[in-house]
Amino acid sequence: MNALTAPLAELAEFQALKLKMKGNKGILQVSGCMESQKVHLMYSISKAVDHVFILAENDLKAKELFDDYRFYDPDVLLYPAKDLLFYQADIHSNQLDRQRMQVLKAISEEKKTTVILSMGGVMDCIPSKKLLKSRIMTLGLDEELDLEEFKRQMVDMGYERTAQVEMPGQFSVRGGIIDIYPLTEELPVRIEMWDDEVDSIRRFEAESQRSLEELELLQIYPATDKLPDVNEQNLDTILSYSDREKTLFLLDEPNRLEESGLVLEKEFRESMERRLLQEHLLVENEVKVEIRGFKQLQGWLNGCNCISFSAIEH
Repeated sequence: MNALTAPLAELAEFQALKLKMKGNKGILQVSGCMESQKVHLMYSISKAVDHVFILAENDLKAKELFDDYRFYDPDVLLYPAKDLLFYQADIHSNQLDRQRMQVLKAISEEKKTTVILSMGGVMDCIPSKKLLKSRIMTLGLDEELDLEEFKRQMVDMGYERTAQVEMPGQFSVRGGIIDIYPLTEELPVRIEMWDDEVDSIRRFEAESQRSLEELELLQIYPATDKLPDVNEQNLDTILSYSDREKTLFLLDEPNRLEESGLVLEKEFRESMERRLLQEHLLVENEVKVEIRGFKQLQGWLNGCNCISFSAIEH
């Protein structure tokens, strides 16, 4: 990719922007670039940074940026937003939860990550990084395992107990054999017990049941962000999962971000108020903790290293 970014590196304006980035606290503005140039510039300015968030006005724009960005970085991640107004529509599938948890896992493990997300994904409240990490279950060889407590914890983490695991988010227990399909993994895992100790851990194919690689350690992330003990004190947004001092935030069309954020917040509040009046929600203060207000997020970002990109001069 150096051949694609080298021409930019020769521009004085590009070098000046890189210098301003160092130690920046606030929003640097880049305006006048063509729409087709944005992703090229975003990648070039951030490729040396380990943690990058790219904010788009809505899911459609986030997906467009994601598709374009993959040309430069195949490992870029897309964090989809939940439907904040009609969230019950997401219950039929765990695909969205899976994609979101895979992103949270990558950030929590402090891997080099570039995450693209919409204003809905930014404003959506989720369990704090500290709470999520405390709910990760770790199993190792020769460890003792209380089977009844294990089953209870799995259900609390959002896993569905089935006769046979077929898809992510399921687990089964048959005698001394435990099958788990971790939400964040591509393959299920089989644990064989010897009395109350973990005797073996191995990945296997769900359809053929053929055993694959053996593991010494297994980490199981929750299958949902609706954890039993979530409350207003331990909720946060995905932006807080990354080290604020080491993260670069790229804002695509800041005026559209503000417009989208304010509209989303207004519609969400009105929707929650209607649900409360119709007794669809039992906990009245739930309306206060589902999302972060746009102005609050704006203030938070003003203390970070941010660059905004606008296609026209303001």
